Amino acid sequence: MATSNVSTWDGWSTSQLKIILLGGRNSSKRCVGNLILGHEEFVTKERTSCSRRLGVVEGRWLTVVDTPGWWCDFSARDTPELVKREIISSVSLCSPGPHVFLIVIKASSAFSERRRRAVEEHVGLLGESVWSYCMVVFTCADRSEHTEASQLVRAGGDALCWLSDKCRSRCHSVVLSDDAETTKLLEKIQEAVTENGNRAFEMREKVFLAAAEEKRRVEEMAEERFMRVKKQRALMRERLQPVTDIRIVLIGAKGSGKTSTINTILNRESAMSQRRTAQCVARTGVVFGRQ
Repeated sequence: MATSNVSTWDGWSTSQLKIILLGGRNSSKRCVGNLILGHEEFVTKERTSCSRRLGVVEGRWLTVVDTPGWWCDFSARDTPELVKREIISSVSLCSPGPHVFLIVIKASSAFSERRRRAVEEHVGLLGESVWSYCMVVFTCADRSEHTEASQLVRAGGDALCWLSDKCRSRCHSVVLSDDAETTKLLEKIQEAVTENGNRAFEMREKVFLAAAEEKRRVEEMAEERFMRVKKQRALMRERLQPVTDIRIVLIGAKGSGKTSTINTILNRESAMSQRRTAQCVARTGVVFGRQ
């Protein structure tokens, strides 16, 4: 008898779940990824590239992709192109597409209007349709600072209310130090996936093409910059090569000491006689290994 590859855990309707983590720097995205997978998979230091980890939780395959974080108080215009490209290309690491995007925010951080705009601009890099697949995850370091997501949204003012509405009120708060939070978070994620008919997010082709074109342009600029620097370094090395053959011409009035200067340079009295010179005279010698 054929066996189904669908997990038997109640509430999970697909055999695989693909998740992308979005958020600012130091938002604890990686900690959320580790909480979901049940062990330390993501390093906590900031990266400029996406990282993907796979795991099995309750018999179900999970793919979790962490994206580079952005500076929370800065516009996407101030974010390096490399970081923006990585955010866009994160979708390709979840082929055919992710089921949910988790926007991770520290519960203890004030969510200002500036931070709201930063989230809107960076998440918006993936296209307007991405918001239908987004869910807000508030992170709490321990149980003492835990607050329900609904309370956090109400206390956060217009900025957080806007984000909650944009994500269809899909918000959840987790205690990072409590492994028991994994099941609750996955249940919330499954609710969001079910609302979308278990469909995966598909990025519009023009967004991919624009990202690919921008990547090509930046790579070409980087290659040109590399070749330019390489040539400059080669030229500098040539100029810094030690000179083994030095040629010197002395010009000066009669009695100015030109002859004595030559004798001093060549380190011998017999190099030039002290009588007046009526025509050009050349002398050679080796001084400190140089001709």
